[in-house]
Amino acid sequence: MKSALIIASVLLVGVALEVAARNVNDNQNERENNNQWTRLQQGDSSDESVESNFNEYQNNNKFNNVRSNYDSESTFADRQINQNEDAYFGSSQELGLQQQRKSQNQLNAASHPEGLAKIMVEKIAAIQKIAVDYNIAESADSLNAALPISSHSVKFAKHNFVSFMNSTMKNLKDGDLEYMYLNPSRDTVFAQYQFNQVKTVGSFKSNIPHAHSGHYTVIMNNVLSNLSTGFNDNKHAVIKAAKFQNADVNIITHDGSETQVLNPAIEDKYLGVLANTVSNEVMKSANKGALVHIKNEIRKPIVSQMNTARKNTNKLFDLRWQEDQVTMEMANIGFTNSEVLVHSTEHLLNSVSFQRKSQDSYRLRYDFSIRNMGWTSPMNIVSANVRTSTGPIKFTTDEIIVKVFIDKSGRDQQQQLYGKAYTNVEVRGLHYDLKNVKSDLVSYFENDLQRFMEHSLGSYLQDSLVQELSNSSRQY
Repeated sequence: MKSALIIASVLLVGVALEVAARNVNDNQNERENNNQWTRLQQGDSSDESVESNFNEYQNNNKFNNVRSNYDSESTFADRQINQNEDAYFGSSQELGLQQQRKSQNQLNAASHPEGLAKIMVEKIAAIQKIAVDYNIAESADSLNAALPISSHSVKFAKHNFVSFMNSTMKNLKDGDLEYMYLNPSRDTVFAQYQFNQVKTVGSFKSNIPHAHSGHYTVIMNNVLSNLSTGFNDNKHAVIKAAKFQNADVNIITHDGSETQVLNPAIEDKYLGVLANTVSNEVMKSANKGALVHIKNEIRKPIVSQMNTARKNTNKLFDLRWQEDQVTMEMANIGFTNSEVLVHSTEHLLNSVSFQRKSQDSYRLRYDFSIRNMGWTSPMNIVSANVRTSTGPIKFTTDEIIVKVFIDKSGRDQQQQLYGKAYTNVEVRGLHYDLKNVKSDLVSYFENDLQRFMEHSLGSYLQDSLVQELSNSSRQY
């Protein structure tokens, strides 16, 4: 009969990626998230490489009591469930508003993206293809299906000891990626894996009468393991024991009888070995599979893609938006020259995030930041069927924040790279000089221009992205 060892761990079912709140309530949350990452670096990491940490774990048989791993300070993803999860990953209600605004606009977006917009949609499509090719929706393919575990000796109950040998950990490849967050500017990579069961089998020898040798099985149930490391290197990696809900243990002695005499050694010591083994393997996955390929795609500099063969490389989009009886049109919104464009888009793709929604569906989020954009262009305004054109006006923006959400089902992955795409655009610090603009047009600039730009760019990027992803899907 199996014995259940209930471990005093805090299992965070549905735990949300707290770093997801970075863009919600910007000032307060940014300070808090920066403080959390600083605490991680100061309290949980060293300047040694991850590989040396792996060797230390594997070569050291004197593990601390497993309970101490659970009582230590949690990482930033181990805290309370993030109440701002919808704000970060996008709620269905908010994303539905975009479709409503788009349906009210009577002007068709350009069918072929140009310049910077084309770079953005191509970048998203490339990462979506990596996600599909490496099947991140269904399993932790970069983890080891049958992982050998080094022999470990455990002392317990006065002079008793037991050695666990010829051990193999199974089922790691059956894990699911729950959350992922990659941010090069913050030097952050975070991922969380969930395993329904992690099974370890092996043999043992001990100095306990009637249990000198035999074999054992340990099944850890509902296991969560976090990956926390730097984007550019592993110097500030955080390696902590995986958490699990409970463990089932079955010990068979050499004569075929079951025993529980080794349970204290397993509960107090050996479960810590297994929990650390899971976390070590998860950490190694940072340099394998989809994670490393997505990191490499993010690293590709924008300047290398802005070659002379591309049309209108300094352009972002053309404003074409209508609400009620007001229409605005303005061409060639972008940058005055290529040098400004390259400097302003050095960190164009700020972050990529992944959230599992169900067993066969997930959402990817892409955060872009376009800084210090400037252009000169006339604008056409139509109101009550009266069309008015301005002279050239100089415009600048402090920053344009673009958030792209893609809902994807794990099913039919060979038929499509996406399910539904949504965008959200925020223009910050829009400046312009209206001294030569007719007074009766000033109110349109002050009341409508920023909102029209946000809605028009969001719709344009969404249409361009759907077209790009559809074209990529047909290439399968």
